[in-house]
Amino acid sequence: QNAIKHSGSQHFRVSLKGGTSDIELAVRDTGTGFKAEQAFKGHGLGLRSMKERLKLVKGTVSIDSELGRGTTIHAWVPLSRTA
Repeated sequence: QNAIKHSGSQHFRVSLKGGTSDIELAVRDTGTGFKAEQAFKGHGLGLRSMKERLKLVKGTVSIDSELGRGTTIHAWVPLSRTA
């Protein structure tokens, strides 16, 4: 929902990969992009909420975004509690 609201893109690629040790979700768009280093400092709750939820399951989130070229957000979760 946030990707639609903020990216200006009409098309998105979503992939979900699972293995025996982890799960990875990637959401890509070709929209407006943003400064990734400021993503978690903004007023919105979307990315901060995602980061906090992933932290609860020892997961991580990364952002690759370039102004005018789009954004890819990766969420990774280990399936083992010892990871």
